[in-house]
Amino acid sequence: MAQAAYIVAGLAVAGAVASWIVGATFYVRTLREISGTPGQRGLVVRAIVAWPFAIGRLQGEAAVHASTVNKALVAFFACLIVAVSAVSVATNLARVSR
Repeated sequence: MAQAAYIVAGLAVAGAVASWIVGATFYVRTLREISGTPGQRGLVVRAIVAWPFAIGRLQGEAAVHASTVNKALVAFFACLIVAVSAVSVATNLARVSR
């Protein structure tokens, strides 16, 4: 059983890495889209420093990319929670079986 928990933890870490890469890619696309739009150039610094406060003002393609970044952040944290929980379960199961 401990081995199964370690497998789940490994898959969760792989999911966290994948969601981190997706989030970073779409974050760069969002910044590129903001800097290319004349009316939104002032939001670049705000998006870099305070991401949650810039999201509400984004329009067009930048808003679409920003929503993907937010989904990737949620997936990243969910994968981290699952990974930590699975390692905890695996550690406890390894102790019990001795």
